[in-house]
This record gives sequence, C-alpha cells and structure tokens, in this order.
Amino acid sequence: MCFFCVKLQTSIFGAMKKHVLILLILVVVFAANAQIVNIERARFTTDTTGWAGDYQMGFNFGKQKDNYFAFNNTAQVQYKTARHLYLVLGNVDLLKTKNDRIVNSGFFHFRYNYKIKPWLRWEAFSQVQYNKLTGIRMRYLTGTGPRFKATDVERFKLYIGTLYMLEYEINNDKTEKLLQGRFSGYVSFSLRPSKQVEIVSTTYYQPRIELSKDYRISTENALNFKFNKLLSFGVKFRLNYDSRPPEGTDIRLTYVLENRFLIDF
Repeated sequence: MCFFCVKLQTSIFGAMKKHVLILLILVVVFAANAQIVNIERARFTTDTTGWAGDYQMGFNFGKQKDNYFAFNNTAQVQYKTARHLYLVLGNVDLLKTKNDRIVNSGFFHFRYNYKIKPWLRWEAFSQVQYNKLTGIRMRYLTGTGPRFKATDVERFKLYIGTLYMLEYEINNDKTEKLLQGRFSGYVSFSLRPSKQVEIVSTTYYQPRIELSKDYRISTENALNFKFNKLLSFGVKFRLNYDSRPPEGTDIRLTYVLENRFLIDF
C-alpha cells in the first residue's frame, strides 16, 4: 500500500497573479474528472474471489491574495465470485475560493460483469455524473455490452469492450436537455516487459449513434518504474476530447501530464 505519494508538477509563477495559481489547480482537478470516467483504472486485477476496496481522500488550502480550498474524495468497492463481478465507484472534487466554487464535480458508477467464457464477459452499468466546469449540471448513463479478453499471457493483457449506452444530459443553465444513444468502445492493455517496468493504457471512443460527428475520446497512458521494494516512479498522460461540448462551454480538449514518486513501507 502506498502511504506516501509526491506529485511533481511544473509551474511558472514569476510576476503572475493569483489567478494563475488557481488556474493551474483547476486544470489538474478538471483533467482528473473529465467527460469519460476511466473504469478500467478502478478494476482490481486479482484472481481471488471476495471483497476488495480502496479509499482516497486529499485536501489542501492556501492563500494567494484570496484563500482557496481543494478537496478530493474517491472510494471504490469490488465483489467477485467465480462468474459474477460487482464494482461500485464514487468521486467528489471541489475547488473553492473565498467568493466562488470554481470546480464542483463528481460521479457515482455501478458496474456488473457476468463471465460467459474465460475470454468473454457481459457488462452492464449505470452512472450519475456532474461537472460545473464542463457545463454538465447532471448526466445519467446506462449501458450494456460484451467485454473480450483478447490475450491473457503473464506479461501482456489486452481487453476490448463494445457497449451501447443511453445518455440523458442537462447543462448548467438547464437550457439544453438531451436524450441520446452512444456507442462506447474501449481498448485496455497492460504490458510488463520486466519486473521493474509496467506500461498501462486505456482508450475510449464514444460517438453518438445518430450523429457520428458528435464524439468523445479519452486516453490514459502510464509508464511505471520500480527501482526496489520501497521506491518507484511513474509518468502518466491523460487526454480528453469532446467534439461537441455541452451548451454554455467551449472546452473541447483537456490534457495533463503527471510525474510521481511512490514510497511503499
């Protein structure tokens, strides 16, 4: 278990005002809570049955002319049997200044997997999501489809999912309410060329069924190095693109690059 995690992020302050600091924090928080939730990252890759879970909470506060407060809360629980898997995941993010809530986002996700064959599972999920910054007052999702295990060798695992989902979305001003169907496809793999190196990647593609020009892409890629039993280093890049963001916002592309040291003891 990681008890200490240091995230290195590059910032240039110089003569810049307090708005830059708030913007940098905002970009990091927003990128972690984009339009598409990466469920693959939340799965516990274990062959044993029973319960597994994880809980993370973080907060920071400071002052750059105005006080600010940031809070993050994430919890996930998984229950697995020989044929059934249940996954519950929740997240809340808040960035607040003296006069305004700049970021207020969160989601709740439930997913069920049924094992048909060693290489085939059927998935069903439901999700509730909100994100003030990206113009989403509330978004409801439900979907189902097959999940394929394309490879399952010791050092390389590849999964492919092809799901249909129904989406109902309300923008911040309540001026736009959309009910639409989307295809949700994803490719996820992990590669371990050695005991010290791991590469993990997940990419989602979600086009609207009746309008292919309305689509979303999300990709998350990580490279991890384990120096010894105690110390490891990781690089992660996340990118999200929405060709038609909700009415009231023009944010189409977001991305973030993270570097972190992990100390296990």
